[in-house]
Amino acid sequence: MIDTSSAPSDTTLGKCAAALQAPSKQQEDVIKALRAAYGLEGSLIDRLGAFDTITREDVYAHYRQGFGDQLASELTDYSWQPEEKRVRATDRALTVPDSVGVLELESDRALVAWIPPTSFRRQWGAPRCLIDRLVREEGRWIIQGREP
Repeated sequence: MIDTSSAPSDTTLGKCAAALQAPSKQQEDVIKALRAAYGLEGSLIDRLGAFDTITREDVYAHYRQGFGDQLASELTDYSWQPEEKRVRATDRALTVPDSVGVLELESDRALVAWIPPTSFRRQWGAPRCLIDRLVREEGRWIIQGREP
């Protein structure tokens, strides 16, 4: 018997195979928002000089531009060094992904899969495919959490 079923996109990537497909116009906004959120740590570090001080509230507000309350708080706890009142400039917790694909898209929520760079995966022990939940908050897409 001849198998006429279509071959899987990429079994080693699983759901992240969506990251290799061209996005629709609607999906592009969600992808841009995810990339912008993951670039927030780098923009914060780049904006501040090596010896510039910043308040914890300012760091939190910066992360809230792209992340929900819980994630923004966790990122603030990681990035802000209270004793120096500065941000940590080493061992960045975020990376801007190149390969991103939308798995589900509704008017107020989305599931987005992305492939972290190899160096990031090695540094943090991250899996090959990450899936984030995004929600619309005050007219913009923010990352609310990660799927297991």
